Amino acid sequence: MFLLPKGNPLFENLAATKLKLPEVMTKLSSGAFTGYASFVFQSSTTILVFEAGKLVSVLLEEQNGGRQTGFEALSALAELMVTSNSGAMNVFKLSKDLTMCIHALLQGEILYKAQELKLIDIKTLLEKIKDDQMNGCLRIYTEDRSAMIFYKDGNPLGFFHDGSHDIETSSTESQKIAGMPGAKIDLFSTQGVEELMGIDLLEVANIQKIWETSVARHQLDTDKIQKERAERDKKSISLKLSDLEDQLRGIVIEYVGKVGRGIVDKEISSLGGNACIIDDAGSTKLLNAIERAAKLLISGTNTKLLIEKLTALITAAKSEL
Repeated sequence: MFLLPKGNPLFENLAATKLKLPEVMTKLSSGAFTGYASFVFQSSTTILVFEAGKLVSVLLEEQNGGRQTGFEALSALAELMVTSNSGAMNVFKLSKDLTMCIHALLQGEILYKAQELKLIDIKTLLEKIKDDQMNGCLRIYTEDRSAMIFYKDGNPLGFFHDGSHDIETSSTESQKIAGMPGAKIDLFSTQGVEELMGIDLLEVANIQKIWETSVARHQLDTDKIQKERAERDKKSISLKLSDLEDQLRGIVIEYVGKVGRGIVDKEISSLGGNACIIDDAGSTKLLNAIERAAKLLISGTNTKLLIEKLTALITAAKSEL
């Protein structure tokens, strides 16, 4: 995404994930705002251009170079605001003329794209911009430097380059970049302010519906993830309980012989299943029942050792589950 002039900052670094898109749109449109709002996320940046409260342009650009505009961009923005863990919104007020130029840069007609400057008669090009009374933006750049010249009716409004925060009147930086090896240009043109003011995406896009759809979709995804996690947890606990039951049964058999299997199975069944092993009240009842049965079969000392071993096993299992 191009570095854009900040103009007069109204809001900076607001947490985008705590905002609601319909409320943002209402605030900007009802206030006859002119300028742009940027939503910066880890994977993409969205620019919304306003002219006197009308949304005239929306562009979402991804880090990998992918682009979306209009309704698709608004839907993607709503999705990001709902689902992202972080993101920032910035709002900058600009003049009507500069806002028109920003629109040209983002979504205007591309007259030249990545054209090597050494192959262009720049003097003739500048004369054509003036003669055609062009509205738009001329971008001059190298791999690590960039400058832009904004035009209204063929006349330069000002200059902007990477590192500055606002429009400048001096062309010095632009001339320096133009003289660098490998310099290229992009030229974008757009309609005048009057034509742009006739456009309002808010009249054709139902922002509330877009937002509600994104929120509902996110809730469905969240519910699905939670359900799948609960099912995985339930299955995992079931497997651990089954293994715990086998260990418990093995210890009882070790002390009282094969009859221990029947004792364990009977008592667990009477308590409603192996979930009783990790239930405080259930495990107490289970241990008491096993202890009563063991006293009939082995000495008091061995019964004590058996219960201690079972208690240690169950205590360790509770801490893990």
